[in-house]
Amino acid sequence: MVKDVVKDIATGVVVGLIIGDEEYQFPIDMVAIPAFQMHMLQGTPSMQVYIKAGETLVPTGGNVADMTENMSVEPVSKAPEPKKRKPSKWNRYVKRKANHIKLKSGKLDLKKMAKEFAKTQVKKQVKKQIKKRRK
Repeated sequence: MVKDVVKDIATGVVVGLIIGDEEYQFPIDMVAIPAFQMHMLQGTPSMQVYIKAGETLVPTGGNVADMTENMSVEPVSKAPEPKKRKPSKWNRYVKRKANHIKLKSGKLDLKKMAKEFAKTQVKKQVKKQIKKRRK
């Protein structure tokens, strides 16, 4: 049994060096454990890493800064930022300081502002209708 453990450890070290010395793409899903805990395949190692099929192992030479030199893989692009919506007429109305109606406490009186907003919208619609009639 001791011979089998030593053989497994030696095999793991050799395979680890071969895989770790060059880029390697994993053909199947795998679970990696620390090399010094190879004998714990039946036990629970201190750490397990799930590797999906298709992921690439890139040698870093022990220095993460070296990764950029050795990697030929394109970095994953960021998700595009969501498009910013155009403010509604109400949002633009509330934004203008000239349209602000305030309570004694200093807060905006949105109820009165909404009434004024509705009046201005009606006035704009009437002006549009008058322009159409003139044409």
